[in-house]
Amino acid sequence: MKAIKTVRDRLPKRVTLVTHPRPHTDDIAGFWLFRRYLPECARSPFRFVSSKEKDPGRANEIWVGVGRGRFDEHKGDIGECAATLVYKYVQERRPDLSDAERRALDRLVAWVRDEDTGLHDLDRDREFGVMSILRSYFDAHKHDSKELTRFGLEILDGIFASLLSTERLAEDWERRVEFESPWGRAVGLETAAYGADDYAYTKGYQLLVLVNPERGFRHFRASAKSTADLSEAYETLMRLDPKSDWFLHHSKKLLLSGSDVAPDSKKSKLGLRDLIRVLQPIGE
Repeated sequence: MKAIKTVRDRLPKRVTLVTHPRPHTDDIAGFWLFRRYLPECARSPFRFVSSKEKDPGRANEIWVGVGRGRFDEHKGDIGECAATLVYKYVQERRPDLSDAERRALDRLVAWVRDEDTGLHDLDRDREFGVMSILRSYFDAHKHDSKELTRFGLEILDGIFASLLSTERLAEDWERRVEFESPWGRAVGLETAAYGADDYAYTKGYQLLVLVNPERGFRHFRASAKSTADLSEAYETLMRLDPKSDWFLHHSKKLLLSGSDVAPDSKKSKLGLRDLIRVLQPIGE
């Protein structure tokens, strides 16, 4: 395979990331990609320069969204943003990314590009959007660009974790167990991804039986719009699984063993099929 030659093929051990003051979402996303995926940039400090300056081409600096260099779309890259330019480079350097991670990054970078090119300007509730939050954060923190960048990196960490969880959920969904509950279509699933209940409801299921193999949680989660009442399942589990802690929510639509809000709970060891069988006698 022919090597891809770029001015940044061999980065020095310590690299400074450079952009303009009050960086935009795409500039921060460019920093985020460099710091997350290139070892040389994992601890890179930030420097901020006027948008009027030109990139002098120093080997120990990477200019993002400023300077009219490779990672600055303002040199004439229509339809691009700083993040998309950085992402192309990261993909050259990191061909080892998993399929799920690549799909999550594709979605994240595309969203940042659309934000930067004005495609979200008319979105409903735009004041709750990331760009609006970053702008207000900058004003509330004495126009500190470094603090704004750190905050933006944390936001992107959270968004990416959510996107990656969604991609992994889609993979785990292929191994689902479908069944009929007393309240309609139901599904059993083993996954550590967040949002499995919402995912199931959007596909027409009234109830999700969940086993989280990483955290050890066992959950029954029914749609708020369903007629489900998990009281009888709770009573059955209290007899069947007395050494475990089971919590029945007052809505009667959530039945949980283990959760983030109760880390000291004694978690059930019942398997997915065992949990599904708990529902079978109900309504008979």
